[in-house]
Amino acid sequence: MKRSLLLLLPATGLSIAWMATSFEKDVLAKFTAHVYAIPHEKLYMHTDKSVYVTGEKVWFRAYLVNARDHAPGGVYSRFIYADLVDQRDSLVARVKVAGRGDTACFHGYLPLPRSLPQGNYCLRGYSYYMQNDGDDFLFKKQIRVINPRDSRVRTEVAYRAGQAGNHVMAVRFLDVSGAPYSRAFLTHEARADGREPRVKTTRADENGEVIIRVDTAVKHVKFGFLDGKPFSFTRHLYLPRLNRDADVQFFPEGGTLLVGNWQNVAFKAVGTDGMPVNVEGELYQDSTLIATFASRHDGMGVFRVPVSPGHRFSVVTRLPSGEERHHDLPVPSPVGFGLTVKTSGDSLLYRVLKGEQALFPGDLYLFVHSAGRVMALERVNRLYTGKMALAPFPEGIAHLLLVDGQGAVYSERLLFVRQRERPRVKIVPDRSAYATRDRVTLDIGFEPALEGTERGSFSITVTDDSQVPVDTTGDHILSHLLLTSELKGHIHAPAYYFSGAPGADEALDLVMMTHGWRRFDFPAIMRGEIARPYPIERGQVVSGKVDNLWGKRSKAANVILLSTSGIVRMGETDDAGHFSIDVAFPDSTRFVLQALSEKGRRGVAVTIDKDAFLPPRYTLPRTLEARREEEAFFRAHGQNYYYEQGEKIYLLDEVTVTRRRQREYRSFYDRQARYYADSAAIAEVRGASVPGIIQQLFPGVLLERDDEGEEYFSYFDRRLYLLANDFEERMEFFHALHPDALLSISMLDGQQGRMYFGEQGAGGVINVSYKFGFTPASPGRPNIVPFTLLGYQKADQFYVPKYDIDSVRTARGHDSRRTIYWNPVVNLSPGKRGEQLSFYTADTPGRYSVLLEGITAGGRICRERHALIVKTRR
Repeated sequence: MKRSLLLLLPATGLSIAWMATSFEKDVLAKFTAHVYAIPHEKLYMHTDKSVYVTGEKVWFRAYLVNARDHAPGGVYSRFIYADLVDQRDSLVARVKVAGRGDTACFHGYLPLPRSLPQGNYCLRGYSYYMQNDGDDFLFKKQIRVINPRDSRVRTEVAYRAGQAGNHVMAVRFLDVSGAPYSRAFLTHEARADGREPRVKTTRADENGEVIIRVDTAVKHVKFGFLDGKPFSFTRHLYLPRLNRDADVQFFPEGGTLLVGNWQNVAFKAVGTDGMPVNVEGELYQDSTLIATFASRHDGMGVFRVPVSPGHRFSVVTRLPSGEERHHDLPVPSPVGFGLTVKTSGDSLLYRVLKGEQALFPGDLYLFVHSAGRVMALERVNRLYTGKMALAPFPEGIAHLLLVDGQGAVYSERLLFVRQRERPRVKIVPDRSAYATRDRVTLDIGFEPALEGTERGSFSITVTDDSQVPVDTTGDHILSHLLLTSELKGHIHAPAYYFSGAPGADEALDLVMMTHGWRRFDFPAIMRGEIARPYPIERGQVVSGKVDNLWGKRSKAANVILLSTSGIVRMGETDDAGHFSIDVAFPDSTRFVLQALSEKGRRGVAVTIDKDAFLPPRYTLPRTLEARREEEAFFRAHGQNYYYEQGEKIYLLDEVTVTRRRQREYRSFYDRQARYYADSAAIAEVRGASVPGIIQQLFPGVLLERDDEGEEYFSYFDRRLYLLANDFEERMEFFHALHPDALLSISMLDGQQGRMYFGEQGAGGVINVSYKFGFTPASPGRPNIVPFTLLGYQKADQFYVPKYDIDSVRTARGHDSRRTIYWNPVVNLSPGKRGEQLSFYTADTPGRYSVLLEGITAGGRICRERHALIVKTRR
C-alpha cells in the first residue's frame, strides 16, 4: 500500500507519517546522519584564462561548497590546494590557499617557472577532506602553457601502427618560419612505466624528419638536439592511443532485463582512447531481427526490448570503420524488480517493473534523494506507477533506488532534474565599443526581480579572444557543480548539456543511464561502513609523536616549537605519545621542534607528521585528435619572443648559442649526471621547499612514503638514493635545508647510479650541492628536529595598468595582455544596486570576452558571458 508522508523532517524536505516502520525510521536516521555528520564538499576553480606564457601566474578563484545544496556557507574546510600536473603524472607545483573573509572565498595563484616545458597541463583543485572521495571527484581543468624558447622548434608528428608490439612515429622539426632543421642530430629517449629509459641518437633527413619505432607500452618520447647544437632544446611528445577499437556497453534501465516487460536499454560506445564513438546496430530476438538503432549523441543511444519468456537477445554493432561486433545482452530474469523513469512537464513519472515469477520480499520501498537530500521514501507492495512533483527537487542529479526492508538494493536509476529559472547577473558596459588603451566601466548587478534582495559572491575575467580561444564545450561552473563533480569517469563536452541546444535534455538523460553513481553508497551507509581517513582541515597544526629511545611512546613529554617567523609554542604529548600544536604559518616557514621527556631528559626521538596527498594524475584525454588539436594550437599561438617592459624581445638561435653561460659544476657527479640544474635554474623556482624544487626541476620525480611511513623520492616507481654534498643523507635533511643554500642539483640515472653506488643507487641518484653553514646545523640529537611544512600562500594582487594620463596612454611599448582584467571577488549584497568595475583595454584590437561566474548565498549558480568590441585608436 502507498503511504503518504506527513511529518516534515528538518533539513531533508521529507515528510513521514507518525506510524512509520522501524526500517523507514532507520533509513532516514542513518542517511540524514551520514549527510550531515559526514559532509561532502565540492570545489570549482575559475581561472583568469586557459592559455599562459611561462613566467606568468595562473590566477584563480576557488568556490568550495557543500555537495548537498551548493551553499558556500555550509563547508568546514578552511584551506584548499591547487596542483599543476604534467602529462607524465608529475607534480609541477602545489600551493595552499586559506579562506579570505567569506569561508568559501579562496583566491590565489600558481606561478609558472620560465623553464616549464611548453604543452598541456592539468590544474587540480581540492580541499584536504575532498581526497576521501577519490581522484575522480577532484576538480580538473586543462591549461596550455607557451614557452617562447620551446616555440623556436615546431614539431609535426604522424603516428601509425607498426608490427605487433610497436608503433611508428614520424616527427618533423621546423623553425618558427616553417623551415626544416635539415640533417640535424637529435637524441630521443622512450619511457615506459617501470623501465629504465634508453637514450639513442638519430639524424633528421633533408626535410627535418626522423622516423622511430616505439614499444606500445611507451607513453612519451623525449627529443633534444645532440650536444645542444644549434641550441639547447627539449620536447616531450606524448603518444596517444592509436587503436580506434571501441568498447560498447549496454545498460538495461533499472539494471536487469525482466521477463514480461518492455524495457529501455541504453548503450555507450567508447574508444580505447576514452573518447565517444558513434555506432549503428541491429537488435535480434534469437536469430530474428526486430529493431535497428544508432547513437544519438557522443556514442550514446537507447532502444526498447520486448522481454518475452523463453527468448535470448543479441546485438550486432557497426563501428565507423565498418567492422561489425556481436554482443549478447544479459539473460532475462523471471524474478526481480526494476525501475523505469521519465519526466513530463513539472512531474517525475516512475513505474516499478516486476519479473513474471517475482514475489514481493515483504516490504519494498522507493527511496529518492538528491545530493544527499532525502526527497521521498514510499512503500511499494504491488506493481506501481507513481508521480512526483519536481518543484521541491534542487537542480542536479536525483538518485532513485528500489530497496527492501533489509536495505538490499534491487534497482537504481539516475535522473537529472533541471530548474528552468536561474538568477541572472547583468553585465552592462558604459559604451558599445572602445579604443585601444581605453577605459572600460562595467555595471554588475542582479536582474531587476532580484535586485536588492539576493546576495552573492562572484569572480570576473576579461580576455582577448585573439590570444585566448573561447571554449564553448568544456567544463564550467554549472556543468561541474551539477554534473561532472557527481559522476565517475570522463564526460565529453559537458557544457553542451547546459547550452539549451535542441536535444540536450534527451542526451543528458542518456548520460544518466550510462554513468555510475559513486558519491553516496546506500548499502554502505546503512551498514555504517564509510571511512574518511583525510580529516577536515579547519586550521593549521604541527603534529607528531615522541618515543623514547626504546621505541615506546613517551607520555607527558614536553615539546617546544620555534619558527623563522618568530612563532614560539609549547605543548605536551598525550598518553599515546602524540602531540598537536595549533599554529598559523605562511609558506616557506622553517621550524625547529625540541622534545624532552616528562622528567626533562633528552633521551627521546621526535617524528613530525607530514601531509598525505593523492598521487598526481593527468587524467584528461590524450587522443590522436587531441594531439593534432594541440599541435594546431601551438602552431597558431606559439611565439619565439616575450615582452619586457613593453618591448618585444626575440629569442634568436645565434644569441642563445653565443651567450650560453658555462655550467659551474659543484660536484663530481654533476658532470656525469643525466639531468642537472644550476643555481640559475633553481632561482626560477620560487616559494617551494627543497623537495618541492627537486620535483619541479625534474618532472617524474615523486615524493612518496613507504610502508613504514618514511618519505622517499621515486622516479618511475624506483626509489632514488639521496646525497647532499656527495654524502648520503635522509629525507629529513632535505626538508630542513633552506632553498637559498642550494648551489646545484643533479640526477644520475639507474645505470650511472649502479656503477657508482651499487644496488642502492640502481633506481637513480639525487645529489644536492649546498653552501656549508647556510642551514641550521643538525644537532645530531633525535629530540631536536628541523623541518618545513606547506604553509598558506601570501596574498598578491593582479596588476592592471592605468592609462588615465595622456603621457602614459601615448607612451611607447606594446601592451599585449592576454588577461585584460581579473577580479576574484565581486560581492553583490542586498541594499545595493550593484558594483561598478573599471579597467583599461590593451593594444590589441578585436573582440574581448567578459566571463562572470559565482554562487549566491543560497547556493544558486550563476554564469554570464558578454562581449566587448575594441578598435584601433586613431
